[in-house]
Amino acid sequence: MSTPLPNDVLSRGRRAAEWLAKEHPVSRIYLGGAPTAGLGSPMSDIDLFVVRADCESLPPAQLEFEGERVDVEYLDLDRLRGDVQESTVFRVTNTDFSQTARFSRNRLDVLTRFLLGEVVVDDGELAALRRRLTESMPDFRRLLITRHAIDAHNLTEDICGAILNGDAPATRYLSQELLHRATEAYLCMRGDLYVNTKWIWARWRRSASDLLKAAVTEVIDNSYAAEGDVVRRNRFLAQDLLVMAATGLEYEPVLGADPEHHTRRTDVCVIPMKGDGVLIESIRGESVLLSWQGALLWGISHGRPREEAVRLMGGVLASKGLQVGEDEIAAYHASLVDVGVIGLP
Repeated sequence: MSTPLPNDVLSRGRRAAEWLAKEHPVSRIYLGGAPTAGLGSPMSDIDLFVVRADCESLPPAQLEFEGERVDVEYLDLDRLRGDVQESTVFRVTNTDFSQTARFSRNRLDVLTRFLLGEVVVDDGELAALRRRLTESMPDFRRLLITRHAIDAHNLTEDICGAILNGDAPATRYLSQELLHRATEAYLCMRGDLYVNTKWIWARWRRSASDLLKAAVTEVIDNSYAAEGDVVRRNRFLAQDLLVMAATGLEYEPVLGADPEHHTRRTDVCVIPMKGDGVLIESIRGESVLLSWQGALLWGISHGRPREEAVRLMGGVLASKGLQVGEDEIAAYHASLVDVGVIGLP
């Protein structure tokens, strides 16, 4: 028996959707899941999403079609409309996290699958909703990044707790999960949207910049290094990936911990805010709201001497078409040191 290719999975999914629409009175069905995002494997299941009015109580179902399993999930039309409407204007601030409170990881997963999915049966409603979501992509993407960043913040708290408990296996596992969330945020910034860690390194291979592929490869290749080294590198890299996701700019991360260079607090997280703001917040509740330039300089400074950080900051800004003199950057750097945002050795 030949193994089906992902394109065959999609073709069978289309036929299954058309069959389901004929067998049952449904007028809105779309395909979702890994194959519609250019991911998956020949073993990937067919995921059909049936959008109906008043179907909140309908449980997921499994059907057999052409000898293969088909997973069917029912979505309520009014809820989908409301989620699209609420997700298309990013409005998270350091005093209002109600939007991310509404949109859990699972809820954003549903919207992302809808965005990336393939509408097979429609009365016009799904096309209109997806068009609105597509037209608001910058805001939706920033909401996704912020969700990943908040999840990373929660994982950072868990890591610190595991360290206090002396639980090395849990610490290592949680640091890997932290790196996964930060990587999802970074890939989202680069336009590779998908809310699932199953295919995260396949996405990394196809979407990450060459600048960062070497750094992550180093972390993966050293996964059997000393426990503390692995955890520290995971946390360092996750922090830098979150800075890049929040600012939209890239720099080469420093994974070492040279005591002669600027210090790094691993209990601090980076969360994008409405506009160009970026919240730098520790798990103890200490926080500072920076511009994207300030957050970028904060990230670049980790593990580097001042002169190198200033020079690199100028180069990164120039890559965006912003010409800022090193004297001006150095003065800004000094101001962040004075208020304790950038730590000294």
